[in-house]
Amino acid sequence: MANFVLVHGTWVGGWIWRDVAERLRAKGHLVFTPTMTGLGEREHLVTPKTNLDTHIQDIAAVVSTERLDDVVLVGTSYAGLVISGVADRVPGKIATLIYLNAALPANGKCMLDTVSAERRAAVQKLADDEGDGYRVSSKLVLDTGIEDETARQIFLSRTSAHPLPSLLQPIQLTGKYLYVKRKAYVLATKKISHHFKEYHDWASKQPGWTAHEIPTHHYPMATAPDVTADLLMKISG
Repeated sequence: MANFVLVHGTWVGGWIWRDVAERLRAKGHLVFTPTMTGLGEREHLVTPKTNLDTHIQDIAAVVSTERLDDVVLVGTSYAGLVISGVADRVPGKIATLIYLNAALPANGKCMLDTVSAERRAAVQKLADDEGDGYRVSSKLVLDTGIEDETARQIFLSRTSAHPLPSLLQPIQLTGKYLYVKRKAYVLATKKISHHFKEYHDWASKQPGWTAHEIPTHHYPMATAPDVTADLLMKISG
C-alpha cells in the first residue's frame, strides 16, 4: 500500500481532499491531507512573512515527523511549486510526484510568473485593497465545475484568503526533485487555464514522466473523487 500526501492549492485547505482521501483509505492506503499555514483551519496563523518556504516546510515536516518513505506526493494548482520544493529537499523519500492541474516549477520564478499579467495585477490589487497588502481574497478562484448551486456556495464559503508572499517568492531548486523516479502530469480538460496544457504536453515528451487527462474543471478532487482517486492509484502503481 502507498503513502499518499495530498497538497491543496490556493484559497482552500486540506479539506478539499476529504472525499479522495476516504476512497484511498478504503483501499488500504495511508493518506495525509495537511493544510498549509495561513489557509483553511490554519487561516488565523497567516502573517506578512508566510511565504513559499513556509509552505514547503509545512509539507516536508509531515514527511519527516510521520517518518514516511516511498511517498506519493500530489500537488494541485499552486502546490505544484510546493511539492517540487519538498521533493528537492528529500528526493529519497518520494517515490512518485503527481502534478494535478498544477504549476510546474521554473527555478527563480514565482507562482505569479506563471499567470497572465492581468491576473497578476488583479491578485496584487485584491491584496492591496482588501488584504492589508499581504492576503488575497478568494474572489479569483477558478471555475469550480460544481453544477449544483447550493454545493458550489458551500464550497466557496470554505475558501480563505491566500498569503500573497507565497505567490511572489521565487522558488529555488537544486534539481534534485527530478531524481524522483516516477513523475506525472494530469491535465483537467474542462476550461483549461494558465499554462496547464503546455505543462501536460511537455511532460508527455520527457523521460521519466507520464501525461494524463481527467475530464473535469480545476478541482477534480471536489467534483470527481472516484475518478481522481482511481487515477492517483493507477499512476502510483
